[in-house]
Amino acid sequence: MARFADGTELPFDLFLGVPTHHVPAVVAESGMAVDGWIPVNPLTLETSYPGVFAVGDVTSVGTPKAGVFSERQAGVAADRIISIIRGGAGTSEYDGYGTCYLEFGHDEVARRPSQFVSGQPPVGTFDSPSEVLAAEKAEFGASRIQRWFDRSWSTLPEPR
Repeated sequence: MARFADGTELPFDLFLGVPTHHVPAVVAESGMAVDGWIPVNPLTLETSYPGVFAVGDVTSVGTPKAGVFSERQAGVAADRIISIIRGGAGTSEYDGYGTCYLEFGHDEVARRPSQFVSGQPPVGTFDSPSEVLAAEKAEFGASRIQRWFDRSWSTLPEPR
């Protein structure tokens, strides 16, 4: 049974839901958030505070709230911060590009590369499920585990 904020209930056999996205309390209380998000320049990710950048789920940049987008945002913000420290302005710009993988079972995965540019409708393609894309997704995940946590990806043993 799903219970909604207005008190209504809805029975279900399978419920697929996405929790409401909002900034953490510490961000909301910082005074940086406007209408629930930190406004940023969509190309540079700089906030209204000079030299302060925001990336990921707390921003108003207009891309999905997924790690693949945050990762690209972080690269731009890092380049800009390094440039400021070195006395420059920085040239990296966020392109709004990201790829999401969709599991179809039977060792097949589809791919949805998309680009979200501020003020424009999103564009993207759909690559049909295949075992080749399943291997690509596995490598994508393994490379992130290695880079972010300095360890190898390990899988769970098959159920018996």
